[in-house]
Amino acid sequence: MNKYAFLVFHSDYEGFLHKLRSLGVLHVNEQKDSREVEELRSILSERSHVKDTLSALRPYITDEAIETSQPIQNEAEGKALISEIEGELKRLSVQDEELAALRLEATEVRPWGAFDPAAISQLSNAGYALSFFMIPQARFTEAFQAEYDVVPVATLSGRVYFVHLHAAGASQTLPEAEHVATPKRSIAELEGLVAEAEAARAQQLEKLTEQTKLWQAQLASYDLLLENRFTFGRTRLQGERLADEKLLLLEGFVPMDDAPAFEAALEEAGYYFRQVDFDPETERVPIQLKNNAFARCFEFITGLFSLPNYQEIDQTYLIAPFFMLFFGMCFGDAGYGLLLFAVCTYFRLRSKGGDTSLLGLGQWLGGGAFVVGMLMGGIFGIELPWAHNKAYIFNQDNMMMISVIIGLVQILLGKAIGAYKKGLQKGWRHSLAGYAWVLLLVAVGLIYALPKASITLPQPVTYILYGIAGLSVLVAFFYNSPGKNPFINFGSGLWSTYETASGLLGDSLSYIRLFAIGLTGGILGSVFNQLAMSCVPEAGSGASVFSYIIGWVMALLVLLFGHGINFGIAMIGAFVHPLRLTFVEYYKNSEFEGGGKPYTPFTRK
Repeated sequence: MNKYAFLVFHSDYEGFLHKLRSLGVLHVNEQKDSREVEELRSILSERSHVKDTLSALRPYITDEAIETSQPIQNEAEGKALISEIEGELKRLSVQDEELAALRLEATEVRPWGAFDPAAISQLSNAGYALSFFMIPQARFTEAFQAEYDVVPVATLSGRVYFVHLHAAGASQTLPEAEHVATPKRSIAELEGLVAEAEAARAQQLEKLTEQTKLWQAQLASYDLLLENRFTFGRTRLQGERLADEKLLLLEGFVPMDDAPAFEAALEEAGYYFRQVDFDPETERVPIQLKNNAFARCFEFITGLFSLPNYQEIDQTYLIAPFFMLFFGMCFGDAGYGLLLFAVCTYFRLRSKGGDTSLLGLGQWLGGGAFVVGMLMGGIFGIELPWAHNKAYIFNQDNMMMISVIIGLVQILLGKAIGAYKKGLQKGWRHSLAGYAWVLLLVAVGLIYALPKASITLPQPVTYILYGIAGLSVLVAFFYNSPGKNPFINFGSGLWSTYETASGLLGDSLSYIRLFAIGLTGGILGSVFNQLAMSCVPEAGSGASVFSYIIGWVMALLVLLFGHGINFGIAMIGAFVHPLRLTFVEYYKNSEFEGGGKPYTPFTRK
């Protein structure tokens, strides 16, 4: 990154910012908190309003979004759009409340059957009143019916609904019976009103669904308008006023690759700027990751932990192969890997523009899991023939040791990267001790591990390894802090020996989980297969064709349900544990610091 300082006359400041935004490569150095400005706070509040409106429209969103030919041009149009949407949503909410009230009233009136409320009014004119009651069925005896001269209308859910004809003004209280309000409308009228309300609601729902296709694009354009206004206002705020506020000083970062074209454009426009020095140890410099198509998909994984700071190297391309391998080993099944790859490929092909890096990550992880699963000999819980062979290198008896070896390789790579980074930051002499520890561990490992694997090294090679180990010990113990007292170096070397011995043992053993998680998933898959096959009658058992059909249907349900659960569990385990092994074990040994902030150029979107 190159850092630039710009000095602009106050009357030219707005035009200068528009010029910077058109160039689109400057990351403005923010020194003032934009949340303290009322105008910017109102923009953030309005963006939150847009987000809430989109959330309210989510039930009506379909895949058939319409590209608007009239994007929102100003805030007044945007607020009018939101007001229109809220009005339509409110109308639907009122209709829902009215429909619920009508349905409840119809439920209460339905037990009384078809009657004419006008007839009740005629009884009232004749000096009589008809009261409505309900009582538990067990208490509605013949004696009760005869004593109070009541007429049963319906029996529903253990309750008897009845009416009592009495003189107007007489007491309406009957023992143990619950008085019910006199229905104002007949069930026929209510059912008609419910049908009308349902039709009106369906029409409003159809209108909302159709309008939402356009509203989506319009709200997106309004949100983009607000975001650009906020970005511009926040950038305008960062200018430091000098010379009685007649001049403004602005600072920012530009990638080195874009710097020549950026400088030429500003020189042509006649603006004053100057490249200035900066100290990456005291200033947070923005980070722009540059990776190939493969590693770019894994930048999401790097971002979950922390971006590298400006003085570190981007380790995404180093952790990507290990993460893919670890994911495949934890997944432990070629069938699940193929399924993940197919699903991500399908949605990536259907996606229309936008960022598909996460789907690309899923493709790489699924493809890697398929390859690793085939090597380990498992597909949908079925053990493949070569996995039974004891001489096969990737059988289950060997996978635990292979997991530890892979972990050791990653740990040693992390220590080598840590030494390389230290050399870049402090000088090559400070990296020698780190490389010495890596060479010492490799040499000792080859000297003592290869004979146990029945591999005999030539005598000259063994002597060379002993020489490398001895020289590494000298460097690790007496040159780990260049320029310091040899006794201090020796003490530091002893402490490093303790840390390396204890840490290496614990770190390497933690990689056994790669084997354990994959083995667990394979066992669960095979158990579900056995359960499914037990549902099908054995051949020659004399079972009917119907029994075979029912058995195969049950077996299919067990397979789908069981493997679905196993797939979900495997996905969680295969993602969480590689994160733990990659970012805790590997980053710890590579002395990763992190703390970088992403490069965000000031540009109109």
